[in-house]
Amino acid sequence: MWNVFYNSLLNLTFTSGTKIVAFADDLLLLTRGKSVSEVENVANTELKKFSMWAKENKVRFNDQKSKVMLMTLRKRKEIKDLEVHLNNKYLTS
Repeated sequence: MWNVFYNSLLNLTFTSGTKIVAFADDLLLLTRGKSVSEVENVANTELKKFSMWAKENKVRFNDQKSKVMLMTLRKRKEIKDLEVHLNNKYLTS
């Protein structure tokens, strides 16, 4: 039953640089961009879609268990903390 329910979330339209991976009751939202700020903007836009879907389906994603991680191929390290939010709360790394 959960697969049928979850399927409507996985079939939402996402931007071209975004991929959703689902395993059991966990979700992974992958976004990519040319800069950290672009990734933040895309991630926040996509997470708004998650929130709207959750509200329509009477489900709530746990923002305390949700995490954000920056992965890059650049040799220099990105020091910036990501400002990504879910349920109007910033996600931590």
